[in-house]
Amino acid sequence: MTKLSVIIPIYNVEKYIPQCLDSILNQAFKDFEIICVNDGSSDNSLSVLQSYKEKDDRIIIIDKKNEGSGIARNAGLAIAKGDYIYFVDGDDWVEENVFDKIIAKADELNTDILIFGGLSYYDGKGKKGGYSADKLPKKYLNKVFSAKDIKKDIFKFPSTAWTKLYKRDFLIKNNIKFQDIKVGQDQLPFFHSMIKAERIALLPENIYCYRKNRKGSAMTVKKKKNFSPIYVFYGVEEMLKSENLLDEYKSVFVGKYFSKATSWLGKFQADLKHEYYIEYTKLLEHVKQEYPFGWWTKFNPKENDGYWMVKLKQSCSKILF
Repeated sequence: MTKLSVIIPIYNVEKYIPQCLDSILNQAFKDFEIICVNDGSSDNSLSVLQSYKEKDDRIIIIDKKNEGSGIARNAGLAIAKGDYIYFVDGDDWVEENVFDKIIAKADELNTDILIFGGLSYYDGKGKKGGYSADKLPKKYLNKVFSAKDIKKDIFKFPSTAWTKLYKRDFLIKNNIKFQDIKVGQDQLPFFHSMIKAERIALLPENIYCYRKNRKGSAMTVKKKKNFSPIYVFYGVEEMLKSENLLDEYKSVFVGKYFSKATSWLGKFQADLKHEYYIEYTKLLEHVKQEYPFGWWTKFNPKENDGYWMVKLKQSCSKILF
């Protein structure tokens, strides 16, 4: 049986695929499969993948229509055979000879989730950022802990899929999947996995190399133009209801994900802001009715409020509450 399945969603990143795949294929650890999910690329990404597959039969290609990286990752997970699952993005790469290290640590501690760090790369230069190992909560170092231990600290851990090594059986057993949205696909599986895991541990090292400010990346868009944070809220809420954990986690999840949807209100692209405002106000009324225990009960934004006005009204609502 394969020890590790590396799942890579690919969409129009032909320029970066060689660095990504080479960083994996050149690892000292060799017992892995690489599942590349071509998500309807319109460039030469598929051809690049096929040229690599001809040289290494550990590469598996799924060629599908464009549905987003969340669905692509789910497609890879559905056929994965490894004991462990690791998600990598096609425009990023991993450090040299780290697979043996993370596999050994996960085996030693029998983890459902092993969490580590990654460096952010701007024009080829690596810098410590929000995902670097030094940001991991130090109180959990050198421990094996569970969901029950971190109820109030969930959001102190990185939410990205690529800062974690997952046990495959754990993901399958708990039906943990990525959300079908354009941005923030990591949020639902992050929250779902962190509240279900019985064995979590940290490896305080930078394993991943995250390419920042790539032209064409959804993460580089400054003006918001999709409803992802609203969909994340409803997705997490639905998941908590299905797990019968809504009462236990409602204050934790509402505080985080409703605040995210609120922050986007002041950043939204002008020609789409009306549509977002309509959907946001529906969410606001839902939150006020279902969760009347926070600042949002006093919050009444206007459609044309800019970022700083939204922030000011949010701060005033917290004082009034």
